[in-house]
Amino acid sequence: MERFENKLIADIVLDNINTSKVFKEYHIDYSIDGNKNFLSVCELYKIDTKKIVHKLSAVNKEVYYLQNYNSWKLDFLIEFLSDIHHDYKEENILLLKEYGNKVADLYGYAYPELIQVNTLIQGISEEILEHMKNEETILFPYLNELLKLENGVSTLKYHFSKKIKIIDSFEDEHFKIRKTFQKIAKLTKYYTLPKNVCDSFKLLYVKLKSFDDRLQDHIHIENNILFPKAKKLQNKVFKKKKEYS
Repeated sequence: MERFENKLIADIVLDNINTSKVFKEYHIDYSIDGNKNFLSVCELYKIDTKKIVHKLSAVNKEVYYLQNYNSWKLDFLIEFLSDIHHDYKEENILLLKEYGNKVADLYGYAYPELIQVNTLIQGISEEILEHMKNEETILFPYLNELLKLENGVSTLKYHFSKKIKIIDSFEDEHFKIRKTFQKIAKLTKYYTLPKNVCDSFKLLYVKLKSFDDRLQDHIHIENNILFPKAKKLQNKVFKKKKEYS
């Protein structure tokens, strides 16, 4: 117990990404609830502390380098999030929109929750696409420029005053996106398939669960790793700028 009781959820996952599977099993969103105390979350969700601690203690202690995100440098994190995670989400969002409509039309009369699920899918899909576009055209270029400024290789005069709150705005969007997927998960009973449904219904739930899992990982990497590193860099660059201005 002493290994976890005074820790934040995010810190437990940062210490060992393999613990994320346990938190997903208990429907604890470590991407946006990472700043909450472990015991407080267990109490809030009425989770048997001994059972979850036992499972957390039993996870594989060895972390594969390509999953040890906290050890990566900022530029590598940016490239990984843009080239791999964004490509996955863009490809699968279109599929979710298509099958969300199709399954709602076929089964909405028997499972009314699918109408609401589809409405949420259609709305949040557009928001995620817009969010990714803004990351690629605003956030990531800004962070890369900070790295250049840190290393003294930038010749641009950056408008720091306009950018200082940019990271906070992306965190706010992450919270909204994850809350929507939490609603979808609850409406679908955490993607539990009814009996005797067609392949389209099955594919929708499988893809939704996979997307939800990947989305939580993505936002965890940004909220709990990328953004803290970026804010530290930002403060360092701003301080340096003041010293030499």
